[in-house]
Amino acid sequence: MNSPSSSAKLISSPIAPTLIRLSAPMLLAIFSMMAFNLVDTLFVARLGTLPLAAITLTFPVVMVISTFTIGIGVGAMAAISKSIGEGDRSRIRRYATDSLTLSAACVIVLTAGGLASVEPLFRALGATDATMPFVKSYLYVWYPGMVFFVVPMIGNNVMRATGDTLTPSIIMAGGMLANTLLDPLFIFGLGPVPAMGIAGAAVASLVSRGLMLGVSLWVLYFRNGLLCRPWPGLATLLESWKTILATGLVVAVSNAVVPIATGIITRIVSAFGAEAVAGFGVATRIEALGFTLIIALSTGVSPFVGQNYGARKIDRIQKGLQFASRFSLAWGAVLAALFLLMGGRFAALFTNDLHVVSCARLYLWILGASLGLRGVHQIIWTALNVIGRPYDSLILEGILAFCLWIPLAFFGAHFLGISGAFFGLSLANVVAGIIASLWANRVIGIEKRKMQIFG
Repeated sequence: MNSPSSSAKLISSPIAPTLIRLSAPMLLAIFSMMAFNLVDTLFVARLGTLPLAAITLTFPVVMVISTFTIGIGVGAMAAISKSIGEGDRSRIRRYATDSLTLSAACVIVLTAGGLASVEPLFRALGATDATMPFVKSYLYVWYPGMVFFVVPMIGNNVMRATGDTLTPSIIMAGGMLANTLLDPLFIFGLGPVPAMGIAGAAVASLVSRGLMLGVSLWVLYFRNGLLCRPWPGLATLLESWKTILATGLVVAVSNAVVPIATGIITRIVSAFGAEAVAGFGVATRIEALGFTLIIALSTGVSPFVGQNYGARKIDRIQKGLQFASRFSLAWGAVLAALFLLMGGRFAALFTNDLHVVSCARLYLWILGASLGLRGVHQIIWTALNVIGRPYDSLILEGILAFCLWIPLAFFGAHFLGISGAFFGLSLANVVAGIIASLWANRVIGIEKRKMQIFG
């Protein structure tokens, strides 16, 4: 697994079992990511309303930094997996090492900017005189320790690029477990450990992620042998960073599109009252849980596509995407049936308000039928990023969000009310999935012709 030859089994092993093997561990990773924020929120909520409001205010900033980190991670994965497919061991180690130094350099800039902007930024986001002290208490710990947040995420992407999705998933689950144990210790105090309040949540996160960083670096250096001399010379370093950022920056922008569009759609839904917004929020969280299997599959697709692209095996990429798309459609059908039969019961787990439950159930009934094709869009978006076509992915994401979701939800709401908005979103998912599938066929055709021309 640690050598290029063993990692590159992705270019020769049977396609369906390979994709399943890559994707299955990602479910653990995704649930661990969700649990980090959930656990922090649950423990901070016991401190009172103001600390809970404060940590809620920090989520958008944390998500923006996560988006940027994910972008660098995808850029690193694209470069490394392609090099594995090409069998270039020295370049694999160079990109692995330089992606970590790039993330560390970015942390310095983000930390300085973050600390300088806490007061004006969070005032603009709605922090009051009552909540601002809690915001500062949390972020003045979190920002200086950001390296423990960013670098392990990049390191895990480096591992996934080699085809090892199990190890980073175990590391993330271990970090989540550590965070769960440390949160009450640092927030409420025990024995010689003083109660730190909301700052304790930040300390617990940093300690647990620091453990993740240590384990990740150990695996990358000692077990996988993927790290080399961190200073290869300025020209070589900048060339590596340029390659990683060529994909990473565009992916970061692309990742920001959906949250922006979701905010606009929430504004459209808000015209129908607070119960509609609450129902929309409940339903989208249930939808996200159901969609985790597709996210896991799309993440597993990344190293498979990257290595086969490096090995110039376009036919295997095409067959892999066909399998993943069929799986998404099948899982979408399962979700549609589940939401049709159980949507109301799922919503009732979150609230007793009948109006909120009714709105959430309506959303799940209508959107459930479109989630299979929404998954096709997600899978192809991921694959295009990995083969070095992030602008194609950005265009597809822009089409989904700004040409389909927002206008169809707006006109649907205008003519048919809240159900019309949901029908608009469902139709948008269907059209976006079809467009993505056609787009992928076009790109694969172009790549095949390039292989024929240039050999």
